[in-house]
Amino acid sequence: MYRFAFLISVFVFLGMTLFVYWNYPRSWRENSMFRLVLILWHLTGMGSMVLIFTAFHKVPATGLKYSISRIGTFYYVMLLLLTMLFAIRLVIRTIYLWILKRRGITPSEENQSILKDKRVHAMVFIVLSYVITVLGYFNIDNLHTTNYEITLPKRSSLDSMTIVFLADIHAGSGNWEFTYRQLEEQIDAAKPDVLLLGGDIFDETTSPQDVELVRNVLTEIQQPKYGIYYVYGNHDDPNTGWAAEQMRSMGVEVLEDRMVLLGDDIQLVGHNDPTHSDLSCSELLNSLAVDSEQPLIVLTHRPKEFAAMAQNGVDLAFAGHTHGFNIPFFLGEAVRYDMYYGMRFYGDMAAVTTSGVSAWGWHYKWPAISEIVRVELYFSK
Repeated sequence: MYRFAFLISVFVFLGMTLFVYWNYPRSWRENSMFRLVLILWHLTGMGSMVLIFTAFHKVPATGLKYSISRIGTFYYVMLLLLTMLFAIRLVIRTIYLWILKRRGITPSEENQSILKDKRVHAMVFIVLSYVITVLGYFNIDNLHTTNYEITLPKRSSLDSMTIVFLADIHAGSGNWEFTYRQLEEQIDAAKPDVLLLGGDIFDETTSPQDVELVRNVLTEIQQPKYGIYYVYGNHDDPNTGWAAEQMRSMGVEVLEDRMVLLGDDIQLVGHNDPTHSDLSCSELLNSLAVDSEQPLIVLTHRPKEFAAMAQNGVDLAFAGHTHGFNIPFFLGEAVRYDMYYGMRFYGDMAAVTTSGVSAWGWHYKWPAISEIVRVELYFSK
């Protein structure tokens, strides 16, 4: 499946490359130096992308891994942005000329010059794409702690509980050692009673060194009173057992479509990602011995089925996966999932979706932030 998707992606990138190339001014395309620079840039960029998703985790030299990750990021993000900008230009130009034609208006020579002048447009688009990519390149390294206060409509033997929730570390090409230092410091500063991990802690680019960096974080933090819990993300493969083995070796409890109690009466259900589970969340909840009178929390990877969860008595749901509103990667996500980011209520149920600690493959995130979530949870008296 991944090989097929990879081949499709290669053809898509080639198509985007040709589209962007033909939207450059003819004088640029006929310049031998420009063609040489363009060919070298695309070969280097495409080569870096291939390495990121095939052999990145095997590259021994730290400096080389850093360079591959950053070159691949700039190539990919700028190519997407340039494709979008040139496509928008083409659509606007076509619509404008169509409107003029419908009205029987012939554009003046000055207007035609502005419409056809690819040099100005290309320069503006290249500069804009580069600026956005640089912003995302630095923005991903600033880890934030986002705070929420939520009161559940059910009673508990506890007055309150501090939950720290994080997802999408994607240990590998999307982050660097200082990411893990920030992560450890901010988890400790939040003083969680329980730590929830919403999947995609690892991915295809994770190396043994990355695993050890995650291990250092989870074993050196002040251990939460009620433990650390983890559910699979779409990049985790439960069939091999590797991710679960790593988590358990770090003292993390893996919730594979099952429920545990936090304290005496707070029910925590871990729902496997749909790529690894045949059960919908509603079916899972119906199969468990859930007490509707006690607080019920669901930990899942994708922000889906929130309305159904609310109807099944869930009080609080946590999800990740979307990476927040991330330009240019946001396309289609609003249709596929219940929400992008933040906190939203579905009846009495609160749903929290995090933008994640890092990103998959690319060292880039903008305008979305890198974050962990701290929830101060209160119960009805």
